[in-house]
Amino acid sequence: MGQVRSAPAKTVGDSKKKATREKKSRVIVAEDPVMVPSRVIQESLLRDTLDRSVAACMGTASAGLAWRKLLGDDDRILIKFNQSAAPLIGTSPAMARTLVTSLLAADFRPEQICLLEVEPKFSAELELRRPDHRWQGQPAKFGDVGEDVFRADLDWATAVINVPFLKTHHMAVMTGCLKNLSHGLIRRPARFHGSRCSPAIAAINAHATLMSKLKLNIINGLRVNFDRGPEASEREIESRGWLAVTKDPVAGDCVGFGYLNHVRAGKGLKPLLSSPQLPDSLVLADRFGVGESAIERIEQIGLADI
Repeated sequence: MGQVRSAPAKTVGDSKKKATREKKSRVIVAEDPVMVPSRVIQESLLRDTLDRSVAACMGTASAGLAWRKLLGDDDRILIKFNQSAAPLIGTSPAMARTLVTSLLAADFRPEQICLLEVEPKFSAELELRRPDHRWQGQPAKFGDVGEDVFRADLDWATAVINVPFLKTHHMAVMTGCLKNLSHGLIRRPARFHGSRCSPAIAAINAHATLMSKLKLNIINGLRVNFDRGPEASEREIESRGWLAVTKDPVAGDCVGFGYLNHVRAGKGLKPLLSSPQLPDSLVLADRFGVGESAIERIEQIGLADI
């Protein structure tokens, strides 16, 4: 399994004095190709894997206890998927059903849950809150990067669960936790694609509107886009049955970046960047306080080892 690689130590989180920290960012990684034989997802196996991963991430005996530790009784839960290449990858419906079923089993109510970038029929079938397709009234300022408006759903939500695909990206190097939020929740994402989407990805994720509400990241690598993303063809997508669960979106993306390079190596492809370099967006997100990018500050745990 691919391991997270560190950025050059002198460029990562220089001002944070990480050596004084006692707690690492935990990333639970599960991989089982049996979960996705070709494009057919074994949802019972996915449910078991997801529940165990969430529980392990939160240090509880069950998923129900984990959700209750993570979320309040009255939280309004916004679950952000990724619509880019979703029909081709084909795993969002199963992931949405599985995740919502797990939350409902923990006694959260359907009206507390809203799915973004999943086919509307699933929200209707499960009687969930429907997305609000409007935008916030006031622009959010992202420092020197600029400003834009967030989706109005963020006014309603008190908790965000982030469910990105794991993909390569011809401009941003990769799509994972950070880009799924930064460019998926604002009105004009094309404005923020310059310079490999950096520092935009870091600056937008550092905004209090997102940081204060983001509770969990579940990286959906059931089918991984390992090359020519984000809008690749079937040739560049492989069924892997891979998931990563973490509260830290930066650590999650670091682990995901390592796994993308692991898959590419198995295909005889070069690393996405020169080793041990990380995408600029991850290094800057660390500096902006969004999460951890240094290998010594990330605790990567295989679900099979628990």
